[in-house]
Amino acid sequence: MKKLALMVAGVLAAGAAGAAPNWSKVPVANVPVFYPGQAGLEWVLVKKDHSASNQILDKKRACTKCHDTDATEIGDKIVAGKPVGNMRQPLDSAAPKGKAGSIPVSVQAAHDGNKIYLRFEWDTPKSGGDKKMDPKNDMKLTVMFEDNKVEYADRGGCWATCHEDMRGMPDASDASKTHPKAKVMGWSDGVTKYLKESRTGLEMSGKARGGWDKLKSDAEIEAALKEGKFMDLIQFNSGKGEAVDGYVLDARHMGGGKSLVKVDGKKSGNHWTVVFERKLAAGGKGDHTIAPGKLYNIGFAIHDDNADGRYHQVSLGYTLGLDNAKADFNAVKQ
Repeated sequence: MKKLALMVAGVLAAGAAGAAPNWSKVPVANVPVFYPGQAGLEWVLVKKDHSASNQILDKKRACTKCHDTDATEIGDKIVAGKPVGNMRQPLDSAAPKGKAGSIPVSVQAAHDGNKIYLRFEWDTPKSGGDKKMDPKNDMKLTVMFEDNKVEYADRGGCWATCHEDMRGMPDASDASKTHPKAKVMGWSDGVTKYLKESRTGLEMSGKARGGWDKLKSDAEIEAALKEGKFMDLIQFNSGKGEAVDGYVLDARHMGGGKSLVKVDGKKSGNHWTVVFERKLAAGGKGDHTIAPGKLYNIGFAIHDDNADGRYHQVSLGYTLGLDNAKADFNAVKQ
């Protein structure tokens, strides 16, 4: 009898350890995601385009320090085709009709010593119209984070992956589709996200800005991957409830990772709740270990209203930590 009682107690303890967090006890961070238009990393870092570029380059000041309070205003102006700040030209002249300028999102994080849980909640804005860029997915939520080894990620989060020569951007090139590595890089529709760490350089002010065609050697890219110079990527696609575990370095790779356990996404009326459940330990290619005592740079994007490509809402760069009051998203242990 005593042995049976011990066995039952062990099962209950194991179940409790694997149970979902009690979210009512987890701090909430309120974050605005906003429509960025065609503003890639090169635009952000060039003074004639972005007057505060020196704050990022010289002072290494995070974008949230200036824009966390006016991101909604910026998004509203961009979708309306109006210039932002001291700009003379709008950042986007082709925003989808009725596109929301921003979406307020509540973010929570928790961990149990083995896994981390990231919870996102928001209300879907009123539909922009009948056109569906991605008819298979009402919504996609993508989260990217890194271990302080990707330049500019500490200031702009996943903006470090966005460039002026990607597909849908001002300096996109059709030449990428016939590049010898086009198939393996996933460039059938054009260049996808990439990091400066995978290129020999970035053109900042020429006629074609970016560095899609300045790939480092395979050996150098593999070395960067081993050194942790990549953005870990996890994604939820609403169409089939699919979870993606990949990474960004030389391109956006929608696979290779093994740390993502599952994603639970639910929509009630116009309200979305998405919870990522991920192992703290790195399990595969493009996975970062999330360890105590460290801060990780993180950003996320929402493709609402069947949006695709660049027509998403994005966050600025934030920090993630375990039981760390300094983190913007503090994953508390339960």
